[in-house]
Amino acid sequence: MPYTFYDRNGTPSIYTDDDKHLFDYNGNPIAYINDNSIYNYAGRHLGWFENGWIKDSKGNCFLFSEVATGGPLKPLKKLKPLKG
Repeated sequence: MPYTFYDRNGTPSIYTDDDKHLFDYNGNPIAYINDNSIYNYAGRHLGWFENGWIKDSKGNCFLFSEVATGGPLKPLKKLKPLKG
């Protein structure tokens, strides 16, 4: 399922079209998801994908998707930019 992830201001930051690879809106690959863990392409663990949220390595929610449940209050979402 495709997801768009928004920051705390509601700005679209990254997306996935395949539930595995994360891209910025310039089309650059940022990270990938493996068993709900998120890694950069150097293999460093960055956090988790849980309940529609991307959480950092300390468990803090920092990006949310349209289907995010629980976690902090979500701001209004802004328009998505065109994908590069």
